Amino acid sequence: MQNAQNPYIRSTLTKLNYFLRFGLPFMLLVVFVMSGCSKRPLSPRKQYGIQDQYPETWIESNQRIERFVNIYRKNTHVRICLQRAEQKGYLHYIHRVFYKYRLPPELAHLPILESCFDTRANSGSALGMWQFTKATATDYGLRVGWFSDDRLNWRKATHSAARYLNELGRRFNYDWRLALAGYNGGPNYLDKIMKNQRSHNFWKLKLRKETKEYVPKFLAMLKVGRERYPDLFFQGAPRYWVASR
Repeated sequence: MQNAQNPYIRSTLTKLNYFLRFGLPFMLLVVFVMSGCSKRPLSPRKQYGIQDQYPETWIESNQRIERFVNIYRKNTHVRICLQRAEQKGYLHYIHRVFYKYRLPPELAHLPILESCFDTRANSGSALGMWQFTKATATDYGLRVGWFSDDRLNWRKATHSAARYLNELGRRFNYDWRLALAGYNGGPNYLDKIMKNQRSHNFWKLKLRKETKEYVPKFLAMLKVGRERYPDLFFQGAPRYWVASR
């Protein structure tokens, strides 16, 4: 019985010795390489929990964007708006509020397009720095009456804008091109357009003129502000964003 077992034992020991010499080191090497590849450093946005499905949105370029870049490079609109924000300290406050909602910091500059940081801006159907309509204002906690209107209180309106943008971001899967189009044209309008045209690509959607131009205008303003007036542009901004510029 013992003699019959010896060849089996010797064969098993030989295989085990071979595995320990060659197989195990190879397996450990594979595990090391795989773990090293999977532990890539998180981007600052992900590290700080910023809700942004396509962060390349803010620096993308195409003909529709560049058209407005050329316009804003030739006029002083972006500079004047940023100077107004600096004089009143608006961006410092807006960035703090938006960071609580983990919104992309670029959105803090939306008043450049909406009102040029004019707290009393009145377009007829919308009012204040964030240009809320009466319906949207009341939906997001602002009181609108004959004798007082919270849309003119830029601090209160900023909190409402953060909640509204956060809801739009969630609704459009944090594709901020779509969310911004929804801010301008209304989320129900945008949902209907996407459903009818069977597309979630903002650049391919056929939209009414104002909404079609809204996103490229804003992205153009961001580019001009970032490149030409960096000190004004990054005032009050989160440190991680300033460090990544």
